Amino acid sequence: MRHNKLDRMKRALMRSNTKLLLSAVMLFQALAMLLIAFQKGTVNAQALVLAAALPAGTWLITRLMGRVWPVDRAILILVLFLCSVGVITLSDIAKSDITPRTQAVYALGGVVAMFAGAAFIRRWRHWKKTTALLMGLCLLALASPFAPVIGIYKYGARNWVGLGPISVQPSEFMKPILILCLASGFSNRPRFARCVPTIAFAALCCGVLLAEKDLGAVLLYFLTTVFMYYVATSNAFISLAGLGMGAGAAVIAYRALPYVQDRVAIWQNPWIDPQETGYQLIQSLIAIGSGGLFGMGLGMGMPRDIPLYHSDFIFASITEEFGLIFAIGLLAVYVLIIMRGLIVAFNARTSFHSLAAFGLVIMLGLQTMLIAGGNTKLLPLSGVTLPLICYGGSSLVSTFFSMGLLLGLSSMNAEDEARDIETLELREEGTF
Repeated sequence: MRHNKLDRMKRALMRSNTKLLLSAVMLFQALAMLLIAFQKGTVNAQALVLAAALPAGTWLITRLMGRVWPVDRAILILVLFLCSVGVITLSDIAKSDITPRTQAVYALGGVVAMFAGAAFIRRWRHWKKTTALLMGLCLLALASPFAPVIGIYKYGARNWVGLGPISVQPSEFMKPILILCLASGFSNRPRFARCVPTIAFAALCCGVLLAEKDLGAVLLYFLTTVFMYYVATSNAFISLAGLGMGAGAAVIAYRALPYVQDRVAIWQNPWIDPQETGYQLIQSLIAIGSGGLFGMGLGMGMPRDIPLYHSDFIFASITEEFGLIFAIGLLAVYVLIIMRGLIVAFNARTSFHSLAAFGLVIMLGLQTMLIAGGNTKLLPLSGVTLPLICYGGSSLVSTFFSMGLLLGLSSMNAEDEARDIETLELREEGTF
């Protein structure tokens, strides 16, 4: 009897009032896919199937994960909403070689990874003993593109690995592993000397990524490390010194590496070479301007004119079709996930779990800021992807795994809080 009461309390703590949010997301998914299905003379059978599958899958996943663990349903629903925006956008704008069915398969794999991430963080108790092993595996994976047989040079960077017909990006899959290693090394407010091995590990990761010319990943790994160190230690002097060293390294890279100079030059003035190096950014700005406040409508824009419209510039494609108001709302969804994730970090009972939750949401925020800033010319192009929305399996599965870790942490918080409430009730009854 007491066990059933405790279980009900755990689920009530995380359920809150998300029925309206879930209904709104499912309605958006169904209406958007129906619009795509009937926007041309012939019925798009694939879009028609997705019009039923997307809302049904969202409801089923939310229901199933809520049954297994008392997770934060708001985070879960918003994550599924962002993924569905990617599937809807690609269903409308993708060419024949980039199909929404493939993206839906990637999303299904991501959902499996999300459940795996939640189960992993809930069962991983001895993190201190396995951190060194995870660090070694992370460095080995990041260096794998240098292998002569499997390494692939793509989009100006050697950061892909070919495994038969499948190509994956190790730097994407190692993001949550990096965060777990940093959280383990920085937990319990250690002195700087005890943080040196963890900082050295992060520096090695950045060095490998720089050698692969993966500038976006270098920036994400570096900034995440600095922010997590500051939150863990409150040492502003060393944190600012780290940012200064990073800025100095960026200046050296700018002077020594021509491809860095090219990206900065394009950012400053893409019209100096509008047909070659500046073409991507110019088309992105034209697409965003064409969309206006309310967008041109699904199927009415021309986002295919943007190179890499399905990955690096999908934010510009969404803005053209849905409008600036929707794009700002989309960024607000990321902010809501980050805010809910910070609540998870504040409520965690251990330093490791708190830092892990903070690292997961800060990397999500940094990545979103870099891609949105790059598409709008606020920041130089970095080559990162919009989390949960852009086409491709590596980023999608990795981000779903990261969100699974965050959801697992939220469920542990709910269980701890429910036990606290039960203990307080027992004390008031005089039975404890």
